[in-house]
Amino acid sequence: MTSIKEYSVRFDEDAGIVVVRVAGDATHEDHCAAQQEAVRLCQEHKCSNLLVDLRDLSTRHSSTISCFSFGESLAAAPLNLRVAHVLPEDARSAGDVRFTSTVVANRGMPTGEFKNIEEARRWLLEKE
Repeated sequence: MTSIKEYSVRFDEDAGIVVVRVAGDATHEDHCAAQQEAVRLCQEHKCSNLLVDLRDLSTRHSSTISCFSFGESLAAAPLNLRVAHVLPEDARSAGDVRFTSTVVANRGMPTGEFKNIEEARRWLLEKE
C-alpha cells in the first residue's frame, strides 16, 4: 500500500508548462498514472515542456527495473517533450530519479535534473 502525501498534474497556463508533483511514497503504478495524465495534458495543450517536481518523493517501493521501465515509457510518448526533474532531497530517491532521467535521455528526449523549481522552469523556458 502506498502513502502518497501529494499527487497532482496540472497545466500552468502562464508558463505553458505541464507540472507534475508527487510527494511521499509512490509505487510504479502511481508514477505511471501521473505520466499518463501529464502526456494527456501536454497533448491537449500542445505543450512540449514537462516539469516533474519530486522534491519530497520517496522511491523505497521502486526497483531498478521499474525505474528503467518508467523511463522507457516516458521516452516513447508520442510527443516532442523536454522534461525537467526537480530532484528529491533523499539521496536514494534522487539516485533513482537520475537513473530514470538517464534512460529517457538515452532515448533522445531532452532532460534536465535540478535542485529547485526555479532552475527547472528557467531551463524549460530558455530558447534552444
